[in-house]
Amino acid sequence: MAVKSVKVHARSETAALSRVSNDRGKTIDAVFSPKADGFTPLEIQAAALAACIDASVRIAARQAGIGPLGALDVEVEAIKAEDAPSRLGRFEISVHFGDPLDEEAKVRLVEAAEDICTISNTLRAGDAVVVGRHR
Repeated sequence: MAVKSVKVHARSETAALSRVSNDRGKTIDAVFSPKADGFTPLEIQAAALAACIDASVRIAARQAGIGPLGALDVEVEAIKAEDAPSRLGRFEISVHFGDPLDEEAKVRLVEAAEDICTISNTLRAGDAVVVGRHR
């Protein structure tokens, strides 16, 4: 059964760190300085995109009958927009294949992955962010 939604919870005791947990009890630390130990929220967003593209390339390869792939390296550079409001304005993604595939196959797999990846689809769609329920 496909996932219909995910929920996370962030809790902070100080302005330096927010501990984010999921319903499975796993946690990551969001930090608010690039010098701190952990991932900044911008890095977490870029990491989500990198992991999603990684998984989606593998799905695309399986769907194309290429079979299981070996090592993949996905790098995402998240670049802040220069105008207001404060946001990430561009994501530059590079995928490096450990398998000896021809260039055409690599391009096909990456293009298919972009269409498969929920994170890249969400970023392109500009879906609504709704803030509510204050306690």
